[in-house]
Amino acid sequence: MGALDGKTIIVTGASSGFGEAIALACAGAGANVSLIARRRELLKSAAEAARALNGGGQALVCPADVSDDGQIYAALEQTRAKLGPIDVLVNNAGFNHTERSIADTSAEQWRELLDVNLTSAFVFTKAVLPEMKARGDGLIINLASRAGMYPSLLAGVGYSASKIGMEALNTVTNEEGNPHGVRACLLNPGAGNTPIMERRPVQPSADQKALMIQSEDIAATVVFLASLPPRVHIDFLSIMPTKS
Repeated sequence: MGALDGKTIIVTGASSGFGEAIALACAGAGANVSLIARRRELLKSAAEAARALNGGGQALVCPADVSDDGQIYAALEQTRAKLGPIDVLVNNAGFNHTERSIADTSAEQWRELLDVNLTSAFVFTKAVLPEMKARGDGLIINLASRAGMYPSLLAGVGYSASKIGMEALNTVTNEEGNPHGVRACLLNPGAGNTPIMERRPVQPSADQKALMIQSEDIAATVVFLASLPPRVHIDFLSIMPTKS
């Protein structure tokens, strides 16, 4: 028996990094997972690994650009048709530009960061919240960043703003959802060893990356949150490397 047996879990940004690790860990705990991201081939590989961990359980490949509302709705409908009602939504999709300062960030880059990192989470939440409220149960995990707590030039103006926005989305989701048994958790990791680090203006060394939060650490945290009984609500969780 797995901690997440029978649950249907959507993971956005599931083709690499935190998202891929979350999908695999949830599958390993018994969940049926819907993997959403742009890169079809990487999603297929992740889905195959998820099925192997779940003894042949369902892992659905849903290629979608989360900056496109129509593609989000199509992925959700595909998930419902194949896997049934959505129990857990993990809003993980996100990226950053190499340009971080106000001077170097274009208006187009700003809008792109907000669309992918924040607006997509809003659209997914808006789409699943009514069914969760009607059922009286559901969990939304919003992967943000400690950059939302401590905005900086290192994280970048657009990225920091998008992650601050995730806190507001999480708070209002709880105000609307808690009376109906729906929970939202804002998960704020510190520096993580994921492909997003490749976009830093100065690349961390291998030794520095080894001290960072690893994808499997966040995946284990998500499984923990998703396996808590409905009466238990963790609305905010900040995680940082021990040696930071």
